[in-house]
Amino acid sequence: MRKVIGNLYKGILAFTIAGVLITGWYLCYSSVPSQVRLTTEKEQQVNFKLPASASIETTQGKMQAGLYRPLRVVTGASEATYQMDVKLLGVIPLKSVEIQVIGERNVSAAGFPVGIFLKTKGVMVVGVGSFNDIEGTVHEPARNHLAEGDYILSYNGLEVTGKKQFMSLIEESQGAEAVLGIERDGVYLEERLTPVKNQNGEYKMGIWIRDNAQGVGTLTFVDEHGNFGALGHGITDSDTGELMELGRGSLYDTRIVAVRKGTDGVPGELTGMIEYDDTNVIGEITKNTPYGIFGKLDLEKMAESGINLETREIGFKQDIHLGAATMISSVNDEMQEYTIEITAIHMGSDGGSKGLELLVTDERLLNLTGGIVQGMSGSPIIQDGKVVGAVTHVLVNAPEKGYGIFIEEMLQG
Repeated sequence: MRKVIGNLYKGILAFTIAGVLITGWYLCYSSVPSQVRLTTEKEQQVNFKLPASASIETTQGKMQAGLYRPLRVVTGASEATYQMDVKLLGVIPLKSVEIQVIGERNVSAAGFPVGIFLKTKGVMVVGVGSFNDIEGTVHEPARNHLAEGDYILSYNGLEVTGKKQFMSLIEESQGAEAVLGIERDGVYLEERLTPVKNQNGEYKMGIWIRDNAQGVGTLTFVDEHGNFGALGHGITDSDTGELMELGRGSLYDTRIVAVRKGTDGVPGELTGMIEYDDTNVIGEITKNTPYGIFGKLDLEKMAESGINLETREIGFKQDIHLGAATMISSVNDEMQEYTIEITAIHMGSDGGSKGLELLVTDERLLNLTGGIVQGMSGSPIIQDGKVVGAVTHVLVNAPEKGYGIFIEEMLQG
């Protein structure tokens, strides 16, 4: 009996030790980014604060370095990419890190509101269902043919350009079978569907579709060539949660006309007045990505509006520290810099929009909005004079708290 109990204790102890080691390994793994970016011709410091060592392949051979203290790096004039293999305690393989040495990049931090209009590729299927015909018979023409998130690109070989046109094609079919060209998860397919008359005498396929998204967001940055980034996260469909595939899109001049203050459990919102008229277009959206929306801004129109932006250096992950920072936003139709604190930095957050945790400390902003509200997504985050990120999300139950994306992640877009 004692032997059985002894073996049981040994098993529990071994399991506990294994659990601690695995947890420790994972925590270390998640604190190391997959990529580290450095600027050419600069002395820089990277601080992982890990009981680990690194082996770096360089043009001059393999270099060894300890990561338990700050790693001092002096870069040359050429852009290059290196591989760094990290080992925990110098023995256990942890992660391979790509080190990118790139030229210095400066951008103008924005922070002003923009009206957003995004037109999908073809029409997007947001749901399929059934309906009754004149005699009360239930029909589901799209069942097993179309799925939520599909994009309908063509109807009998004719390009589908929008919701209204697609509905007209169905009505004009008079019940004839149609070949639909669709895109599903990046793969082109063709499906045959036959429209049926509903109880109102209209031809239907039993699908719900959407062809655009619109709203208010905040411009994060613009470079000297007019290339812009905004939002810090992609535009997703409200029903499917899927990233909307861009057909075309535009940025519109807008101004904030009302603010709904955020409270615990109820998110606030900025309401903008947008006139979707060609004369109000200030830019073209060319990409909708998980990192934000991107495109080309009309610099002449921006200059005409009297907006003057300050050019700032980009701050990489390793440049960011806990503590005081600011965010630039336009709440009362005037761009202001508001104080915040960076309360957590998730270095291993590769490609995510929640790499930074934020706390609004500025009483002016707290009094106006309660903290972070819808419409502020994209507000640039400034620390030590550098653009280091953009606001992306708010904690609904604590509107003074939120998240941000690293600016270097956003620039990948």
